[in-house]
Amino acid sequence: MTRIITATKTKFAIDPAILALLPAQGCIELQRDAAGKVHHFHTHPVDEILVIISGRLNFKWEDGERICRAGDTIFLPAGTLHQSEALAEGAVYAIATRPPAATIADGWRGSVRTEGGRARMKGRPQEAQRVR
Repeated sequence: MTRIITATKTKFAIDPAILALLPAQGCIELQRDAAGKVHHFHTHPVDEILVIISGRLNFKWEDGERICRAGDTIFLPAGTLHQSEALAEGAVYAIATRPPAATIADGWRGSVRTEGGRARMKGRPQEAQRVR
């Protein structure tokens, strides 16, 4: 049976970095991974951006590996082979997908950024250094 529950809360705070991922029409996904959850190596036919909201992921791609933390943003061009594993505290992150960069021109194409005093990377993810 369909139900509509009358609102008791009318104001919500969503981080601007998450709102910026929304396409003109479409959605973003919120993902929660329990500690140890592995998304084995795979690719997507679209560009993908992940914004880590809480926890940590051991993120691997074609030529690299990095521990990503809350505030980090991961940009994956279409076709990039990648894998992630949630570390001890698990992870929550937002995922946005868009047509491959060859068909769009916007502010997030062609860069990977991490925030909070951690390294900043420019260029394709394959150019980043491996975790040591």
